[in-house]
Amino acid sequence: MTAFHLNRRAFLAGLATSAVLPGLASRGFGQAAAQPAALPTSVKPGTAIVLADDANGVRALLEQSGEQAKLAAKVSYANFSSGPLRLEAIRAGAAQLGAVGDVPPILAHFSNANVIIVGAVQGRGGGSLIATAPGSGIKALPDLEGKKVGINQGTAQQAILLRNLKAAGLSIKDIQPINLGVAEFADALRARQIDAAVLKQPDRSRYLASVPGTDARELESAPGANPNLSYFYAARSALDDPDQAAAIRDLVIHWYRAHAWKNANRDAWIDGYFVKNQKLKPEDAAAAYDTQGDTFVPGLTPELIAIQQQTIDVLQEAGSFAGKELKAVDEFDLRFAKLTAADKTASD
Repeated sequence: MTAFHLNRRAFLAGLATSAVLPGLASRGFGQAAAQPAALPTSVKPGTAIVLADDANGVRALLEQSGEQAKLAAKVSYANFSSGPLRLEAIRAGAAQLGAVGDVPPILAHFSNANVIIVGAVQGRGGGSLIATAPGSGIKALPDLEGKKVGINQGTAQQAILLRNLKAAGLSIKDIQPINLGVAEFADALRARQIDAAVLKQPDRSRYLASVPGTDARELESAPGANPNLSYFYAARSALDDPDQAAAIRDLVIHWYRAHAWKNANRDAWIDGYFVKNQKLKPEDAAAAYDTQGDTFVPGLTPELIAIQQQTIDVLQEAGSFAGKELKAVDEFDLRFAKLTAADKTASD
C-alpha cells in the first residue's frame, strides 16, 4: 500500500471523527432515534426505471457481471457527460435516478431538486486527477497559480480542484477559472485553450494517449483531495412510489454485487469495458482501472456523511452554494443506510 493511500485513509478517518453533523441523532444514528421506515421490497411486474448514466459505466457493469438480467424492474439507461446534466434529466422526468460523484447531490440539495442519495461505492485508488496541457509548464500543484484551469460548477471535479488548490496554499482566486463542460476539458487541453483540468476516467487515459511526446502529464492529488465516491441518487417522487422504491432498492443491491464481481474479475472488466466499450488500448485501459482501484460499499454511515459535509464546506468556503446552510445528512435516504450486496433481492 502506498503512502498516498495511507495518508488518504487517515485524512478521511479524521474527517469522519471530527465533523459535527447536526441532525444525525434525529435521523436514525442516535441511540434514542426512531428507526427509518422499512423499504418496500415487492416490485410490481412492469415497473420501469431510467438511470442517467455516465459513459455506459453502470450499464456495462451490470450487464457484464450478469446482474442486469436479475433486476426486478425494466431498467434502461441514458448517457449524460456530467452530474448537472444527469440532475436535469431527473428533474425533467426523463430519469428516476442517476450515477454521480459527490458534488451533484449538493447541487440538488442547494436547488431544492428533491433528489437524494440511495447508494454509495468508494474506490481505493486516487480517482480523477488533474491533467495538464502540452507546454503548460505545470509540474506540480503549486504551478497552477496564475494558470487557466477548466472548471465545471456542480461536479466532483470542482471539489477535487478546490481541495488540491487548498493543499498547495492556493485558492480559486489564484487561478484563472475557465467555465467549460466536463466533456470539453480534454479538447480544450489539446488545443491549449486551458492549462489544466480535472479529468475523470476513461477520459484521462484517452487524453494522455492522444498527446504522446509532449510534457502533458497528470498531477498526483494531495492526500484526501478526492474521496473517490460514486453515488446513486434518486428523485423523491420515485422513492415515494412503493413499486419504484422497491425497484430502486433491488437495483442498488445488484449494483453492489456487480462491484464485487468487478473486483474479483479485474482483467475481464478491463477488457469488456475499457477496451471494447470505451476503445482504450490495453495498457491505457489497465491504467484507467488502477486509477479508480477496487471498490467497496462504505454504507450510508455517519462517517460517510461527515466526508460529504467536508465537501460541502470546501465548496462553500470557495463561494459556491452561498447563502444557504447545507447539512449533508439531508442529502441521504437513510432507509438505504445499511443495505449491502448480501441483502435479498427479488431474484433470490
